[in-house]
Amino acid sequence: MKKEKCPKQRGWMVVMILLSLVLILGGCGKKEENPSTPEGPGVETPTGEEENPLEEMEEAEKENPIGEELSEGELAALYKDGKAMDEFFYEMSVSGMGMPASITRMYTKGGLMRMESEVMGTTYVMIYEEEAFYTLDPSTKTAMKMPLTMEEDTEVLTLDEFTQDVDETRFGYLGKESLRGITCHVVETKDEVEGITMKMWLHEDYGFPMKIETTMAEGGTSVMDVTDFQVGGLSDALFEVPEDYAVTDLMNLLPSAP
Repeated sequence: MKKEKCPKQRGWMVVMILLSLVLILGGCGKKEENPSTPEGPGVETPTGEEENPLEEMEEAEKENPIGEELSEGELAALYKDGKAMDEFFYEMSVSGMGMPASITRMYTKGGLMRMESEVMGTTYVMIYEEEAFYTLDPSTKTAMKMPLTMEEDTEVLTLDEFTQDVDETRFGYLGKESLRGITCHVVETKDEVEGITMKMWLHEDYGFPMKIETTMAEGGTSVMDVTDFQVGGLSDALFEVPEDYAVTDLMNLLPSAP
């Protein structure tokens, strides 16, 4: 026969069970002191250092300032680098100063040059070699070869004609601007004698003039605007007369010296 527990013993057991439940439930209700995923600016990292995204952005801007001014020497060196490029292509449009609107495409590679121009409905194509040049007529597929000494002025305007008198040591820095998605250093130079002012947009990486505004003393203005630009990657065929062209060598038509 089993021995029954007395009422006093049963009461103490109930009390002990209730106290245990209170302690267990109280421990589960405590909040975590170190949440695993901190949120918001200014929180502490595991190393105890405070992170602040705004301060990081300010430090980045100090290391890479926007619109930082270049010195006269840096501008001159950048411009010279642009003129010294060996292989490049550009297309430019010219307007103003009473001149007819024109488009010129210039290809340069290893001392060779190809020049195409459209002026008042007429297309000019010229290919220059070391000692001779060719004038091509695409409409008749003919070409004429002439020595460089016989070259005469044409209606074709090139970038060199706009920059031949530029003194790169007298550039005034105006800041940076984006031109067709290309970041450019904007400079200004003046010829006090002739009264000419030129504003130029130089390619940030190559120093190549992407745009030139020329203002004369009397107030007339011309604009040279580069609409396409490429460095390297030019085909050798651009500097050769196509095989299906009939070529006339002018030197063979000239009377020989006695």
